[in-house]
Amino acid sequence: MGLRSPLLEPYGDDFAWSLFDAAPDGILVVADDGEIAFANSQAGELFRCDTADLVGTPVDELVPAEVRGPHRAHRTRYRVHPKVRSMGVGLSLRALRRDGTPFDAEISLSPLNLGDSLFVVAAVRDVGERVAAEDHLHRVLHTLDASDDGIFLFDADTLQYAHVNSGAVRLVGYDADELVTMTPLHLNPYRSEAEYRELVDHLLADPTATARRETRLLRKDGTEVPVEKTYRAGPMGHDGTRWIVVLARDITDRLAADAELRTREAELAEARQAVLLAEDHDRLARDLHDTVIQRLFAAGLSLQAVAAMSTDDRIQARLATTVGDLDETIRQLRNAIFALQSPEPGPSGVRGRVLDVVTEASASLGFEPRIEFDGAVETIDERILEQLLPSLREALTNVAKHAKASNIRVSLAVGEEVLLEVIDDGIGVPQEVHGGNGVANVARRAEKLGGCAVLAPVASGSGSRFEWKVPATLT
Repeated sequence: MGLRSPLLEPYGDDFAWSLFDAAPDGILVVADDGEIAFANSQAGELFRCDTADLVGTPVDELVPAEVRGPHRAHRTRYRVHPKVRSMGVGLSLRALRRDGTPFDAEISLSPLNLGDSLFVVAAVRDVGERVAAEDHLHRVLHTLDASDDGIFLFDADTLQYAHVNSGAVRLVGYDADELVTMTPLHLNPYRSEAEYRELVDHLLADPTATARRETRLLRKDGTEVPVEKTYRAGPMGHDGTRWIVVLARDITDRLAADAELRTREAELAEARQAVLLAEDHDRLARDLHDTVIQRLFAAGLSLQAVAAMSTDDRIQARLATTVGDLDETIRQLRNAIFALQSPEPGPSGVRGRVLDVVTEASASLGFEPRIEFDGAVETIDERILEQLLPSLREALTNVAKHAKASNIRVSLAVGEEVLLEVIDDGIGVPQEVHGGNGVANVARRAEKLGGCAVLAPVASGSGSRFEWKVPATLT
């Protein structure tokens, strides 16, 4: 029982009921049967009625209809073990005003023994504003959790995390309970505490300042994730503490896109360079054809005319040799023009692939054959190349094994037909080679494309001539 000062004795029992009216909360004194026996003035304001309308009313009518049954059961249980406590601990309680509107309430219960009767004193407080504020806070936190970005709040003094959202949990793999025992130093192996302190001091000195950093965070599984972090100082709390707010965004996809963009830009620059080179080739080819070849051809005609007028056999022979050299030069220039104008189908073009076969055979031959190209070699159909290159390899192999040659000329010409010739100065190919599988296979390769292959002695004497030809245009 409480102690009353002698100063209050003149006021008798009125003191107790006046004390109820002075309480900031609505006070209801409820009898054992649930009837309201007393209501202070704040209760009338809280339930929006006169206190006379509350007295004599069953207290169950002051709760929403859907919970009146459970409320009556709670009252019965409280009567068995009456004690001072809050009502509905951990629950969201709602009371009902006399006009039928509900409100969020916080209710505390205290037993009151008057004589042989047990009454319950209920202190009722409208907590609608507090519930609304808590609901707003929960909505804010749930909204932050919906963000794909990680949000970290850490104490400016201790650097310990105070709060993290679900995005932060997904980003680094630690759960929220683990993270709030950690600091940014646990997640960033590339920064020291001194660097973080310097950053925090900068942000606290200017509340409007923002800092951005690109770094890598160490996840719980040991992997690293590249992030862009934005730092800003939060407002000061009532206890004087300050938080630093960090927004961390996974930039893995962005870095991959940047790398892809750089690759594509490099490829585009390379393509532009190739176009410029092709234009230069085309211009050079036109100049060679329109100027150089025409002049050489005119010079050859002039020399032939001079030779026809001369009666000196030696002069005629020398002029004929010079004209032949000019013809050979014109032929080589035309090959160069075709090479400049023709796109290469592969990394090294047709010429490069033929050269690869010849170079490969040079080791077994002991010398490098002479190679000549004539016509639009680079336009040879890939289906022809698939048969031509093995045929060339077989021809060079036969020379290396049997001919004992010291010189070989390989010629590839393209006109209406694709003509491959391999001419050596050796002792010839034995008869068994003519009837062997190798020569037969080469012939079948040509016949498959509508052509033929012939291996025969050179008409002038020693050596052999291998000829492989097929139509340049396949149906």
